[in-house]
Amino acid sequence: TDYDDAVTQLNTANARGRKLVQTLNYRRLRWKKFRKFIAYRARFTFKYLLSERNFRGHVDMNHDKKTLEIHIEPDMAANLSRKDAKGREVKGREAQTLSGGEKSFSTICLLLSIWEAMGSPIRCLDEFDVFMDSVNRASSMSMMVQAARRSVGRQFILITPQSMNNVEMGDDVKVHKMSDPERGQGVLPFTQE
Repeated sequence: TDYDDAVTQLNTANARGRKLVQTLNYRRLRWKKFRKFIAYRARFTFKYLLSERNFRGHVDMNHDKKTLEIHIEPDMAANLSRKDAKGREVKGREAQTLSGGEKSFSTICLLLSIWEAMGSPIRCLDEFDVFMDSVNRASSMSMMVQAARRSVGRQFILITPQSMNNVEMGDDVKVHKMSDPERGQGVLPFTQE
């Protein structure tokens, strides 16, 4: 009787173990599909956001190697081509060769495209526009304000030392402007525009 009970328990445990392995494999398959669809959406959104300033580019995401490569073609570099590490001809420039404003704009496009896949209720950027000129800054702020309007239930906090006088924000955007710091100042007084 003890032997039969032990065999029954062993068979039950083995069946449960097989079921758990099946469930785990199914969850891994679903996770890979989910990850693939997030990557597709991020790639599409990145291309769309770059097109706002007549840029072209794409994101190569390799989940197995955990790498992310960005290729950008600013309008002036649309005809440039080069060979990548695998010997394939690639149009555009690597992110390291872009100017400061182009890098900042491309980074904002990438952030906005990846943020769509995240569930975080608060999204914050600090000094994102330091290397931008006024044209890139106005375009980037417009994109971020539009993204914030589309993201219901999420709050965007954008911190910048630059003046936002030439950027149209709209009535639904609150701007808090801090006064210039003074030596020995212990408290930061806030003024609202």
